[in-house]
Amino acid sequence: MKLARGPRPASIHLFAAVLLTLAIANLATALWDLPAQENFLRSFGLGLEWNRDWTIITSSAWFTIELIPIALVWLAASRFARGFISVLAAIKLVLLLWNLPVLYALPGMAFGQLVALSAVALLYTRAANHWFAKREVDAEVFS
Repeated sequence: MKLARGPRPASIHLFAAVLLTLAIANLATALWDLPAQENFLRSFGLGLEWNRDWTIITSSAWFTIELIPIALVWLAASRFARGFISVLAAIKLVLLLWNLPVLYALPGMAFGQLVALSAVALLYTRAANHWFAKREVDAEVFS
């Protein structure tokens, strides 16, 4: 992975800060109330025997998975990561629109989802588009 050079636009910093904050909040919430997180994971019906240890491992793994695309965008200006995040955001938007009554009943969740989707939109500002479009020429290619 090649690290991106040059200053990152404010929109990229804000994107990373917002999604990192949400990921940390999700992990903290999961670890703060492990029995509730266990019940949440059990609700997926995977047939696994959830306990405290597996709940901590799963929550920590999910946090790590959330960090990967954030890091790829912020550190490497990965267009693939931007596209991947955008596809997931589009799926999330469709699912949110499908479940509008739930969002009405849980305004805190609706706000969090709106913040996350807004952070993804920051990846498409003019400055962010320019930053993702930068390509460095490798001098060895022309030797």
